[in-house]
Amino acid sequence: MADLSRRRFLKALGWSAAGITVVAGGATFALMPVLPPRNRSTPSDAAAWISLRPGGRFRLLSTRVEMGQGISIGLRQVAAGELGIELDHIDLELPDTALIPVARSTVGSDAMRETGPLVAQAAAALRDAILRKAAERLGRPVSALEIVADGVSDGIASLLTFEALASGPPLLVKAEDVGTARPRLMERRDGHSAVGRPIPTHDIEAIVTGNRPLYADDIRLDGMVFGAVVRPRTIGGQIRSVDASAASVVPGYVGLYREGDFVGIVATRRGALAQALDLLSIDEDNGPPNATADVDTMLDVADAGQMEHVMLDEGEAGRGPFDIDITLSVPLAAHASIEPRTAIARFVDGGLEIWTGTQDPFFVRDTLAAAFGLSREAVRVHAMRIGGGFGARTIVAAELEAARLARLCGRPVKVQWSRRDEFQAGFHRPPSCHRIRAAADGTGRILRWHHMFRSGHVIFTSAAMGPGLQFATSFVPDPGVGRGAIPPYRADATHVAFEDVRLPVKTGPWRGLGAAANHWAMETAIDALARVKGLDPLAMRLAALPPEHKRLKAVLEEVADMAGWSDRPGSGEERMGLACGIYKDMSYAAAIARVIRTDGGYKVARLWCAHDCGLVINPDQVRAQIEGNLVWGIGMALREALAIDGGAITPENFFDYAVPVLSDVPDIDIRLVEGSAAPTGAGETAIVCATAAITNAVAAITGETVMRLPVSVA
Repeated sequence: MADLSRRRFLKALGWSAAGITVVAGGATFALMPVLPPRNRSTPSDAAAWISLRPGGRFRLLSTRVEMGQGISIGLRQVAAGELGIELDHIDLELPDTALIPVARSTVGSDAMRETGPLVAQAAAALRDAILRKAAERLGRPVSALEIVADGVSDGIASLLTFEALASGPPLLVKAEDVGTARPRLMERRDGHSAVGRPIPTHDIEAIVTGNRPLYADDIRLDGMVFGAVVRPRTIGGQIRSVDASAASVVPGYVGLYREGDFVGIVATRRGALAQALDLLSIDEDNGPPNATADVDTMLDVADAGQMEHVMLDEGEAGRGPFDIDITLSVPLAAHASIEPRTAIARFVDGGLEIWTGTQDPFFVRDTLAAAFGLSREAVRVHAMRIGGGFGARTIVAAELEAARLARLCGRPVKVQWSRRDEFQAGFHRPPSCHRIRAAADGTGRILRWHHMFRSGHVIFTSAAMGPGLQFATSFVPDPGVGRGAIPPYRADATHVAFEDVRLPVKTGPWRGLGAAANHWAMETAIDALARVKGLDPLAMRLAALPPEHKRLKAVLEEVADMAGWSDRPGSGEERMGLACGIYKDMSYAAAIARVIRTDGGYKVARLWCAHDCGLVINPDQVRAQIEGNLVWGIGMALREALAIDGGAITPENFFDYAVPVLSDVPDIDIRLVEGSAAPTGAGETAIVCATAAITNAVAAITGETVMRLPVSVA
């Protein structure tokens, strides 16, 4: 997400300390929102993260949630490298709001970039504290001691084990010592450090064997029941009444609960819950007529004038003539995480305890505290491992539903969304429409670049904001919509502007926020411009990159070498496409796709990617993230579009919503380039080039620019 602090956000909206009241169209809204914490962790915070415990084990408290991106093993590697110990000495605990200071959400490929160096500092401070304590015990100077596999040695015979050093209370570090510690994170130390090694993901044994709870659905509590929310089928619909008489005879049925617009059902068994839901007789009002408005019409930019939010305006980019004038459409798309949203809520001893897979445990804590009139300290959130986040777990949804049902029925409640819930009640990647006009000279120098686009909201989403806050945020640009829209290419004149449109469907963060759609549009346009001018797409990109983008140039040249770009086929039903991009001004990627046209459609035959996310802590985990992004690119290019019909989102399962399957995934070659001495971000970077590489290959086959996703057979 964008770096938007609560203070800056409220100031932008004209808030006072007590909030404001907005009048819109005669309606009055009191704006008192709970906002996600955006404060970055500090060395003082990091002092609480790591300690040496009785028994000689090191405990590392993670502030970042684990959703398959490998942050847990990466932070253990950083800590082990700084301490000079083996990885298996470190026990990592996932975020728990009762154990760690307030931390920001796990989003934006920032986890390792922001948290890794602080873990390194804290571990370095703990290393120094261990050596000082050992020096006191052994009567030797600190300079004569070193940490070895099982403790501290003087290099001759004396050894103090970690267990002996921690025989008293846990050995902690002081905040001031963390601030002055000198970590060695950037040092590989001749391969002896854990940093840079391909180590399997954290908890891999439990993932494979299920020998202990990892995911929210693994949690079982005494007296726990299962709950579900009764939802209207149409967008904006309302439940008028529910008759549960037929459901009440199901063995295990507990009851139907209603509180205002909220309607839920509870049963003692999962199967009984599903059976009872099917037997409910529901009377509902369909959504308002405008809820079925044509989204394409709302986003259309074909004849648009000046856009509201100007990101860049240099020269007279809007004055033609233009070599290309193209309008590109990106559809609504689902997150399609493997694990549906799941939460368990228990009210106990005047407080509330939650187990959930969330990207923002402190936002969950603060939201539930406000909703139930509790202090923040009375709400404890255990952040479980997530089976796929991609931005979907950034708001409070199943957690609030589980807590409401737990309060209403007086028992611990587990709510697990169905696949239908995920599609119809979740929020989705906003659709967008882009118009790009551009011109170049015969050498490929870009003369004019004019990009206007409209999109549904990403950060200021209706999935988490009431009418008042939606109105207030209409005065400021949604920072997620514009992510990545400034082209990396030099042009004599450039204009980039957008509008965020409040759509009838819930939209919000999706992998890379707006970067995936914006980069697809830009990389499609640069290829179209090269095609019109009769230029090699690679040569045109390299010539247009300014000196400050040498890292992007490096990955372009790497991927071209990997794929044999200069010897690519020049005709026929099998062609190559190229794309590249910069993610959040910190990480760089370029991809080449080889695509074949068949009678059944287009098939990606092979993918190559060169990737620069700075210092690589764990190459296997980084490669896994790149592969995931490239497969997402296949889905975005060839498969995914979330349909709306009859005022409702129609898919109910993966039979109705096409995602890439194993047979769609080709051989993937990846080359890691370390263009900086510090880690940046890998979780979303390759999404900026994955889709356009594929659709540019399709365009090379057909000779026609791909204007709409997903691609249909030509």
